[in-house]
Amino acid sequence: MKIKWIKTHHQALAPFNRFKEKAKINITKLFVNRKGALYIHIPFCVERCKFCILYHEYPSVPYEHFVNALVSELREYRNFQSEVVYFGGGTPTLLPTTDLSRILNSIEKKEKIREITVETTVRDFDKKKAEEMSSLGINRISFGVQSFDNEKREILGRKSPESEVIKKLKLAREYFEIVSIDLLYDLPYGNTILVDVKKSVDLNLDGISIYPLVYNKSMSVYPHPSVEENERDFLEAYDYLSDHGYKHLSINHFSNGNDRFFYSEYFTHPEKPLLGIGPGAGGHIMNYEMFHAPGVKRYIIEPCTVNVFSMPKEVFCGVRSIAGVLKGNTKISPESFVSSLQVALNEGWIEIKDKNITLLPKGLFWANTLVYLMSLDFLRSYIEVMK
Repeated sequence: MKIKWIKTHHQALAPFNRFKEKAKINITKLFVNRKGALYIHIPFCVERCKFCILYHEYPSVPYEHFVNALVSELREYRNFQSEVVYFGGGTPTLLPTTDLSRILNSIEKKEKIREITVETTVRDFDKKKAEEMSSLGINRISFGVQSFDNEKREILGRKSPESEVIKKLKLAREYFEIVSIDLLYDLPYGNTILVDVKKSVDLNLDGISIYPLVYNKSMSVYPHPSVEENERDFLEAYDYLSDHGYKHLSINHFSNGNDRFFYSEYFTHPEKPLLGIGPGAGGHIMNYEMFHAPGVKRYIIEPCTVNVFSMPKEVFCGVRSIAGVLKGNTKISPESFVSSLQVALNEGWIEIKDKNITLLPKGLFWANTLVYLMSLDFLRSYIEVMK
């Protein structure tokens, strides 16, 4: 049986989407007196990277107007205690640091936040920005590097050369407690992931996320490695990371022990509240999901308008159980996933001991595929019971 390689956790959990229904509920009230993660989406980009599949737009309104809307929405959730904050994008560092400061100062009990992450690009990071951001209490910075290789970077639409990438990463080391990067494999014309990982380790980076490239229309014109070649290259990178003290932390992320990446826990533990703020942002609480429609101009007019969906609590329990697999080690009821777990055992993806499932190295490559198969297993049983 040929197994389809599922690349993202969004694809992996997609079978549950059919059970989501539009909900008429005041989502704000659900977050009152709760603790969790805060995600703030800053969608602005001055250039379009050819590989990108995420929502972003060119800044066409004054940043001040956008930040006013963010602050207004944050006030609606002033009784929510943020434990971690993550600025994603887009390119959050396009915002002036004074605006980042305004946003952070709008968060209640800011002193209780244990991790504040800001995503950036090499191009939009410099010494002045580093000094200002670190003074705000931002303690974790994440660079979208994708590859150090200049030819790959050109194909992907990244403008800065390798020399500039290394220079900026070294600069970040001077100012931030945690420095993390994203790397890609399944690249056009072959992978450079092992070389990229070696360079990351040499730079003593705290966190390294390794993602397979999702081929959009711009990227689909290029030849790329086979699934077998990608698996081989991923495992070589995994072995190198393991040999140099890095351990799998969550989903696609590896840490040298310094990077706890607390924010990622809210993906592998969907029972933990995640509040999404800004256009294109999503979040969840209990068996409800929230989504902001994209569009900065719309958001400025109606910053507190959010779409809310619910799913049956029994189905949500399935999501919660299955998502835990992406941590790499979780307890589960094997009898509920006989078919998918048998595939995983046969393929050498997992080991099971006392209802504890551990992803083996090969299983980390196939983790999203396993989650997808387990989702199908669970929903088949659920549909049968509901007949």
